[in-house]
Amino acid sequence: MKSPVLLFALALPLLTGCGNFRRLSADLEILDQGYHIHGRITNADDFKVPVRAVVFEWDRPANRIDSGDRVELATGGAFIFSVKNPARQFVAAFADSNKNGRYDSGEPLWFHAGRDGQPQAVEFDSSRRAEVRGDLRPGSMPSGLRQAIDNALAGRTVDQFVTGHGVRLSLGEIAKLDDPRFAATRGSDGLWAPATTAATTGFGLYFLEPYDPARIPVLFVHGAAGSPQDWRYAMERIDRKRYQPWFAFYPSGLRLEECASALNDGVKALQHRYGFQRLHVVAHSMGGLVSRRFIEKNVIEDGNRYINTFITFSSPWGGHEAAAAGVKRAPSVVPSWRDMENGSAFLNRLFDERLKGKVSHHLFYSHHAKRSLLLPEENDGTVSVASQLRPEAKADAASVQGYDEDHVSILSARGPLTRAKEILDAAPR
Repeated sequence: MKSPVLLFALALPLLTGCGNFRRLSADLEILDQGYHIHGRITNADDFKVPVRAVVFEWDRPANRIDSGDRVELATGGAFIFSVKNPARQFVAAFADSNKNGRYDSGEPLWFHAGRDGQPQAVEFDSSRRAEVRGDLRPGSMPSGLRQAIDNALAGRTVDQFVTGHGVRLSLGEIAKLDDPRFAATRGSDGLWAPATTAATTGFGLYFLEPYDPARIPVLFVHGAAGSPQDWRYAMERIDRKRYQPWFAFYPSGLRLEECASALNDGVKALQHRYGFQRLHVVAHSMGGLVSRRFIEKNVIEDGNRYINTFITFSSPWGGHEAAAAGVKRAPSVVPSWRDMENGSAFLNRLFDERLKGKVSHHLFYSHHAKRSLLLPEENDGTVSVASQLRPEAKADAASVQGYDEDHVSILSARGPLTRAKEILDAAPR
């Protein structure tokens, strides 16, 4: 198992010429577009042909489309688009019955519309986010829009016109851990090239087998530069007669608030689809921070009650010493480093709300120390014990347990996995 790349600044002066920073610099240009459209086609899974979502910047008075993007939807029908200009952004989707990549008359269609039933530009909130959703139905595209699309393509294919930065969200797709999408190298890609990884691999909440209403889902969330394969040992040993393991995959270089929002949106969509009454969440390292924020959104802000158990392994609740060095000295800064920096706004707000009494958080920490240029003497080889035992985290936990393991070995050691099983088995059903 590959160790998460949290000690990225051990030798920052030597890293400044590293290819990872060149990749990151190019990737940040995509992320800096800044406005995000989150959408879902709720009946996309009903179609046996590709369902495609599109966004286009449409100057209606001039009937001119200046830019556009497209993404083929995965299981669950969810998507995200990033755009530079918040004005005149229109969103549509269609079932590509003839699989030619563009809308043709007669194909089931949806577009974001106003009260008059005509296409309407999306509106972004103060966080530069817009949300849309709808169903594909028989219909027709307004003639003016069809003409604008033809003019925009002007002999080009759709692939030549779109930016290719759209992100699809897989919600409940059945997958195997050995899938190349979840290889350790993809975890590293998610840290150093988060926008590219999001566009090529996407976010996802995946199942190992079809949903079973008789078994309780357990969601596993990886950490920085990690992948679902980090959880292989735990998933192989979970009681599959009682639980169904699910796993998340997300580009860990993105801002943590964004990752938490996507995770919450995905979980809520799955709960709406399947109606499960219990969900346990198990997270490693930085994944614990993402998961705690997602649980706050789900339970406290949205008022849901199906999450009642939260187990974290070696999470840096107080941040990471190397993140501050990376933000200060690196030629390009991984966005998630800003949230992992000691005293960041994200970390300062992370315990404003208490989970105790609503969700039982069981905090596992590791303390098999290694010498480090950046970490205090008490560490697990990657994260300091002080960060793992942040006072606010301990105060809000139902239990705290330490293990003489390093940051990675804790995921496969008998002691913590046995204790995790006991906690899950004792949780209210």
